Amino acid sequence: MDKLLSLMGLCRRAGKLGVGHDAVFDAVRKGRASAVILTSDASPRHERELSAAPFPGKILHAGFTMEEAGLALGKRSCIFSVEDEGFANAIEKTL
Repeated sequence: MDKLLSLMGLCRRAGKLGVGHDAVFDAVRKGRASAVILTSDASPRHERELSAAPFPGKILHAGFTMEEAGLALGKRSCIFSVEDEGFANAIEKTL
């Protein structure tokens, strides 16, 4: 889990991580998101909205909570978009 949060932190510093509902769904609508990460305590509504959107990317379920993500990334959220294919693949392998 630490490696996953470290990768997400690196992705955020590179400007390739969308944090929060609005940023994620904006990236999905514009076709920039390669993957979407949901925390273990994310609302089922987020997954339903992603299923309804034309999103060809991966939906990844992380084993950490919103609180743990907030401590590691500096911003508390339950949904994140990865806007780089390389980061998305690295994160998927880590899971």
